[in-house]
Amino acid sequence: MKLGIGAKLFLYTGAILAVVLLTAFFVLERNQASQWHRALFDQSRAFVRFATPEVMKLFRGQFAGDSPAHHQVGRLLAANPDLMRVALYSARGRRLYLSDPFGLHRAVPLPETLESTDLGEGGRGEDVHAWLRELPDGPPVLDLLVPVAGPTGERILFARYLVSTRQVAERIGEIRVRFALIAIGALGISLLLAGLVARRFTRPLEELTRGVRAIGEGRLDTKIPVDRQDEVGELALAFNEMAASLDASRRSLTERNRELHSANEELRRVQMQLIRSERLAAIGQLAAGVSHEIDNPVGIILGYAELLLEDLAEDDPRRDDVLGIIEECRRCRRITGGLLGLARSVPEEMIGVDLHDLAAGIFDSLRPQKLFRQVELVLRPANGPFRVMGDADQLRQVLINLLLNAAQAMEGQGRIEVELRAGGEQVELLVRDSGPGVPKEIAERIFEPFYSTKSGDEGTGLGLSLCRKLVEDHGGSLDLVETESGACFRLILPGTETEKSFDNQKGDFLP
Repeated sequence: MKLGIGAKLFLYTGAILAVVLLTAFFVLERNQASQWHRALFDQSRAFVRFATPEVMKLFRGQFAGDSPAHHQVGRLLAANPDLMRVALYSARGRRLYLSDPFGLHRAVPLPETLESTDLGEGGRGEDVHAWLRELPDGPPVLDLLVPVAGPTGERILFARYLVSTRQVAERIGEIRVRFALIAIGALGISLLLAGLVARRFTRPLEELTRGVRAIGEGRLDTKIPVDRQDEVGELALAFNEMAASLDASRRSLTERNRELHSANEELRRVQMQLIRSERLAAIGQLAAGVSHEIDNPVGIILGYAELLLEDLAEDDPRRDDVLGIIEECRRCRRITGGLLGLARSVPEEMIGVDLHDLAAGIFDSLRPQKLFRQVELVLRPANGPFRVMGDADQLRQVLINLLLNAAQAMEGQGRIEVELRAGGEQVELLVRDSGPGVPKEIAERIFEPFYSTKSGDEGTGLGLSLCRKLVEDHGGSLDLVETESGACFRLILPGTETEKSFDNQKGDFLP
C-alpha cells in the first residue's frame, strides 16, 4: 500500500513519540519496583534485628515441647503482616523450632537442616543475610537468616524469617496499571498533535499535487492560491509562473504544429508516389533479370536432367545424383518465382524451421562443390534447437547467398563460421568469414539493389538486397557487423520458443 507524505510523517512522529513515552514509563516503572523491593528489604532487616532478641528471651533456650513461648512468639511477631513463618536452627544447621504460618499466609516448607551454603552466607559477620527465593506458584519469598551470638561472642544458633512479597507485587501491579493509563493518554494526545502537524504540512503539498495533475491533463490555466510566506508559498508562486509559461508555449506550438502538419501531409503524398515508382521500377528490372538469366538455363538443366533420369535404371548409383540435380533446379524455379513476387510482404509458406538443421543441410550440399572444397565450414553450437517461423526455401536462399558471397570473397580458400545464438524471444545467426572484409565506405551501399563489388559476369547486385527483403518479410533484420578482420553478417529472426537455453544464451548479440 502506497503511503503519502502526511501518513509517513504521522507514522514516523507517532512511532518516535510512542518509543520515547514507552521507554520513559518503563524506566519509571522499573525504578518504582526497585524502590519498593529495596524498602521491603530494609524494613524486613530492621524488623528481624529488633524481633530476634525478643524471640530469644521468650524461649530462654527451651525449644522442645509445647511451651508457652510458642504461643507468645506468634503474638510478638504479628506486628509484621508480611511475616509468613519463623524457624530456629542450631549452630550446626539442625532445626530447633518451626512456627505455624502466620495470618492468612500459606505454609512454606522449610528443610530440617540448613544447607552448608546457607551456614556460610549467614555466618559472615553479625549482619542479616537476605535473598529472594522463587516459589512454584505465587510471588517470590524474602528469606532472611540472622546469626545469633552467645554471651562469649560465639555463634549459637540462626533465626530464619520468611517474609511475603505479595503486597509489594500488588503495589507494583497498581503502579503499572496507572502508568499504562497515563502512557495511553499521553500517546493519544501525542498522536493527535502529530496528525494536526502532518495535516498542516501536507495540505499545501496536496494542492500542488492537484495542480501538477491538472497540468498533466492539459489544463494549463490552473492556478494555486498563494497564502503562505514560506518555502511552500514560493513553490506555489513558481508553479503558477511555470503554468503560465507552458500555456503560452503550447499555443505557439499548436500553431506551428498545424502549419507543419499540412506541409508534412504534402511531403508524405509526394514521398509515397516516389516510393511506388521506385518499387515498380525495381520490380520490373528484377523480373527481367530473373527471366533471362536464371529461368531459361535452369529450365534447360531441368529438362536434360529429367531426360537423363529416364535413361537410368532403378539400381543405377547415379540416379540419386540426378534426382538431387532435379530437386535443386525446382528449388531455383521456386526462388525465381519468389523474386517475381518481391512486392509481396508475406512469405508463401510459414512453418517452423530449425536454423541449425537448415544450416547443417546447406553445409552438406555445399561441401562437394568446387568453390567450397578448400573452405572450412564450421557450425557453432553443435546442438539446438533454434526454431523460427518462416518459409524454409526463402531462409535457405538467404543463407546460401551469404555463404556464396563469403566463399567468393575468399576466392575459395579460408574459413566460414556460422554461429547460432538464442536471446530472449529471438534467434541470431552470424556468418563470419576470413576474407578481406567490406570497406567502411561501401558498408551502407552493399544492400542497395544492383550494387555489386563483383565483375559483371559474377553477379547482378541483387543478392543482398533480396536477402534483406526476405528477412524483413519474416519480421527480422539483416545487417553487416563491424569486425577487426573479415566480414560478419548478422541475421536476427523472431523465435517460436520463449524458453531460454542456459547453454546457448549470451548476454548480448555482439560478435
